[in-house]
Amino acid sequence: MVQFLAAPVDVVLADLVAWRSGLGQRTRVVEGPERGLAELLPGESPWRRELLLPAGRWTAYLNDAPHGGDPTASAVVVARRLGVQHVMAQHVPPYGPAHAATQLWVTGPDGEPPLAPQRTLSASATDGRWSWHASGTPLPFEDVDRYRARRIRDRLDRPLLLSHLADLGITPPEEVDPSRAVLVEQVDRSG
Repeated sequence: MVQFLAAPVDVVLADLVAWRSGLGQRTRVVEGPERGLAELLPGESPWRRELLLPAGRWTAYLNDAPHGGDPTASAVVVARRLGVQHVMAQHVPPYGPAHAATQLWVTGPDGEPPLAPQRTLSASATDGRWSWHASGTPLPFEDVDRYRARRIRDRLDRPLLLSHLADLGITPPEEVDPSRAVLVEQVDRSG
């Protein structure tokens, strides 16, 4: 799961650190962490490391929560504080006893309080049973006819998710330069 904020990395970083400081938390910031995305492994509970990466005019946000990250984490709070759009994108290929999911959540200042959703798309399977959810106003680039496909898993798949991200102006993950990452780590008061 990757989250995106419609603001440059330096703006997101400054607000994230200020917010955490206001909560009484100490943080350590490492620019261009040596291990890049590997800094988030293995996942921890509770999570304590966050990685910011430039993704076009957006900032990609990841954290080290187990099972692919926490969608309720800091990114949505910082996006609200900055008054910018927030996107959560998730693609979980089939695993275990027929589980899978592809989801896109778009929230922002124009969304309905308190959670400010603008658009939600979700094709997911639990134990082989697929479900579909779409809410909010379609984004200008969406082909809503696609969502009428007989098989739910064909309504929203990884290629379409990546296409929607590109249409929002988000740089595809494979084009993001991990050497430009910024790691924000919560530090124990004793450390």
